[in-house]
Amino acid sequence: MKLIKLTNAAKGRIGEGLILNTDLIISFFEHTQEDGTKVTVAFGMNGNSWEVSETIEEISELCLKNP
Repeated sequence: MKLIKLTNAAKGRIGEGLILNTDLIISFFEHTQEDGTKVTVAFGMNGNSWEVSETIEEISELCLKNP
């Protein structure tokens, strides 16, 4: 199991810390919210998704760091 700490970008939780288990993530993709804010969405195997402020590149670096 590998955990990464990201920054929540979901309305009502903006700026809060978020810990995700990368073993349960299927994909990351970029999304633009209705207000024009760009976020990255982590889509999990259980059907859940999380909007985060880090870019796909930043998340890739975190995932590859200390495997």
